[in-house]
Amino acid sequence: MPTPIVRLIPMDEAAFPAYRDYFIDDYAQDLASNHGLTLVYARQQAEASLLQHLPQGAATPGQSLLCIIPVSDNVGSAVATTAGIAGYLWHSIDSAAHTTFIYDFYTLPAHRGLGYGKAAMAVLEAELKCLGVSQIKLRVAYDNPRARALYEEIGFHITGYNMAKTLA
Repeated sequence: MPTPIVRLIPMDEAAFPAYRDYFIDDYAQDLASNHGLTLVYARQQAEASLLQHLPQGAATPGQSLLCIIPVSDNVGSAVATTAGIAGYLWHSIDSAAHTTFIYDFYTLPAHRGLGYGKAAMAVLEAELKCLGVSQIKLRVAYDNPRARALYEEIGFHITGYNMAKTLA
């Protein structure tokens, strides 16, 4: 199977509501599963986190909220809307440290296992190198072995573990 070609296109405000809805649901599930929160409380935390990090939506300064677009689905477009999106990638560059942190990386179910994630990361790496970024950081949830396998396959390594203890 040939590797797909993708573009990372800045998300516009029209596409942001679909992303927001996905993110809140997905992050709430992560918080509930990995931190022992009730789903209701986890959803409140996910909403608060998104508002804190992206108070101006897709236009929040210092945040790069991108859509992963298969090239054949997006000839010539400068911004992405909900049509033709294969996934999302949200990161924030720390210029002083020459690093970026990936807050969210998601491939839509219909595009999983087809190479879109690897292709998107290759495009991101090339763009970051041109900007002088020398390291990508991210967090992988304990219950997401598929993501961990992808990251390890493309050269990421474990730098630590998040741990928690619930006090009764």
